[in-house]
Amino acid sequence: MDDEMERDGWFVRAAGAVGDLSNPFYREERRRDVWNEASAVGFQLMLGLGLAAAAAMVWIGGPPARPYMMVMIGVVGVPSLVCMVYAERLGVRATEGMRMPRWRMVPYLVLVVVMVAGMAVRGTDEEFSASTLWGAVTGAGIVLGLIAWMNFRARRRESAP
Repeated sequence: MDDEMERDGWFVRAAGAVGDLSNPFYREERRRDVWNEASAVGFQLMLGLGLAAAAAMVWIGGPPARPYMMVMIGVVGVPSLVCMVYAERLGVRATEGMRMPRWRMVPYLVLVVVMVAGMAVRGTDEEFSASTLWGAVTGAGIVLGLIAWMNFRARRRESAP
């Protein structure tokens, strides 16, 4: 799809306004490249610290901290989703071209496990019920299914001529 056509979409225009992408700062190539790298470093740090803060909230605050933990997940998750959608609208897929080493996901997975364990141990006043367990299993199944589907689509795109 033509990049110029996609740039006319409301989502890309809105994201460009939020990111101030028409600023003269972005005209010089080296400055733009360095800023993009710095943004990637900051983005990864935000993801890690946001997940760590959410996990800490539930472990430290217990049940009253659940709403704040969920807000923190949203604060980390929504920008991540917007970033991926923006890139895809401009024809760049995060899963395209090269595989990310699996070890890079370990810190994030550890934080998610610590957060889920905190929800199970400290996040509720009640005992762990069967319906809660089934909900967790169903949610994990949906997430794993979506990951498998995204990997399948990425492999199919890479093998297409």
